[in-house]
Amino acid sequence: MSQTIIDVNDLKAYYNIRTGGNTTVSVKAVDNVSFQINKGEIIGIIGESGCGKSTLTKTIYGSIYSPLTVVGGSVVYNIDSKKIDILKLGRSALNRIWWEIISYIPQGSMSILNPTIRIRDQFLDVINAHDKSIGKKEAKEMILKHIDRVGLPSEVATSFPHQLSGGMKQRVVIALATILGSKILLADEPTTALDVVVQRGILQLLSKIREELKCTILVITHDMGVHAQICDRVAIMYAGKMVEIGPVGEIYKEPLHPYTRFLIQSLPKIGDKSRKISVSGRPPSLQDPPRGCRFHPRCAFAKDICKNFDPNIVLINPHHWAACHLLEAK
Repeated sequence: MSQTIIDVNDLKAYYNIRTGGNTTVSVKAVDNVSFQINKGEIIGIIGESGCGKSTLTKTIYGSIYSPLTVVGGSVVYNIDSKKIDILKLGRSALNRIWWEIISYIPQGSMSILNPTIRIRDQFLDVINAHDKSIGKKEAKEMILKHIDRVGLPSEVATSFPHQLSGGMKQRVVIALATILGSKILLADEPTTALDVVVQRGILQLLSKIREELKCTILVITHDMGVHAQICDRVAIMYAGKMVEIGPVGEIYKEPLHPYTRFLIQSLPKIGDKSRKISVSGRPPSLQDPPRGCRFHPRCAFAKDICKNFDPNIVLINPHHWAACHLLEAK
């Protein structure tokens, strides 16, 4: 039986934005989301731009800054038989957890490297900030070993970021995130802006890191091909809601939610020259989402119940969950 390492329960994370005077609007980016991440797995989260994927990742990491506000729910880590609700921790406690227990590779991560500092010194800053017991000589040996682990030559350590290609910089960022042996790695769009050959190398690197460091990885992307290559399970988000979660093979072979079926059917297939049908309409505003199921305005199978009541995410098949009134009726 799989051990849960992160338990997200009824999570609500909104952006509260002032529009003038005393008026505030709430953008419901993550709205009543519940799911678990199992120890040692690679789980992916899929969804259109603006569906709440990145906000969910930031909240799981505990990186919550105004205007983002956690309205309700919990994010509990189960580390070495200890339960930690990261949403209840102060900044100093979070700083102790970051990098040593959980690391975050943000969207556009290649741009986070300081252009004026050599790569080795950026590693040293991270090590010194989190573990002052490591001496400079030992730290430099750690850096060279870790740079080699991610498939980079030792000269990278003394290079400046502008001297590296996009793929090399992404490998450096992944190495930075895992230098202290994090148990959990959150990667938000780790292959964006890379060509397909380099993308494949980054995905192989994440799989290798999972095996070597025995860590758990959550990958966020809108590219379903990425998930098909490396994930054990995938979760589908739509308009701030989790609509389907299951084993990657089962999701791609037999998607349950109408939205997931549209996503799968839109994927190109070798030799298939048939016209692809996209989902009609557009995603709803998260400031004023529709009543009931948020997908119902775009769903060809919507019934009256879909327009009035929000479906619960329920277990349909072993390890396969979905939130759809049509499935509940079966």
